[in-house]
Amino acid sequence: MAESSLPFGHDSGAAAGGPPGLFDLSGALPGWAREGEDFELALSLGGQYAGVQHWNIRPERGAVVTRVETEFGGVLPHLRVHQTSRLHPRTLALLAYAEGEGNRTSLELSLDYRAGELRLRQRGEETGAPLITDYLDPLSLLLWVREWEAAPGEQRVVRLAGSGVHVQRLPDESVGEAAAEVFLLRPGSAGVWRSAERPHSFLRLTQPTPFGVVDAQPANIWNERPGARQGHSGGRVRRRVG
Repeated sequence: MAESSLPFGHDSGAAAGGPPGLFDLSGALPGWAREGEDFELALSLGGQYAGVQHWNIRPERGAVVTRVETEFGGVLPHLRVHQTSRLHPRTLALLAYAEGEGNRTSLELSLDYRAGELRLRQRGEETGAPLITDYLDPLSLLLWVREWEAAPGEQRVVRLAGSGVHVQRLPDESVGEAAAEVFLLRPGSAGVWRSAERPHSFLRLTQPTPFGVVDAQPANIWNERPGARQGHSGGRVRRRVG
């Protein structure tokens, strides 16, 4: 699951000369950045339903905007978390990120490439720092991993507001009947399984939490699992079309 605790970034020192280039755009923008995308992931904990996560990606005026709403429930305390990531429409460089719970925004991050400054506002306090490297946020990190072409065993360090994370490609696995390319994010030991065939899609995301490892899979895969509990209080997982 995308959380601000996930560290990431790549030390290229490119910020002073303009928006950095973590994404390889030699083959043009990915489809999700050009055309937008909607998908839904069902969350589980110990095999029990734990909530749902809605992803909405849209090219908007001056940015590619990703909005994610995570509604925890089931075996977890009910909580709604919202996250918004804004990327440059041509380079996919991070422009801004915000997150919060319910209707409140608790963290805002903005990157000013002209001034070479990173600004962070959290719980009413604001700080700034020189923008001397390229950054991602918890959402664009997952989108970057989704696009990163790496051989098994290859590693790369990326950065999120001062914290570094190692992203390592692991040997391929299968998720259901689909071949998956696997990535490990450390510290934190979050996992990303993406479809081996392009366009890559998320087949599974895992994130350790104080309650245990939360597992996210496309709603249709969750529904097909034998004995899977569907939706809140045994109801169906809600699906969005579009």
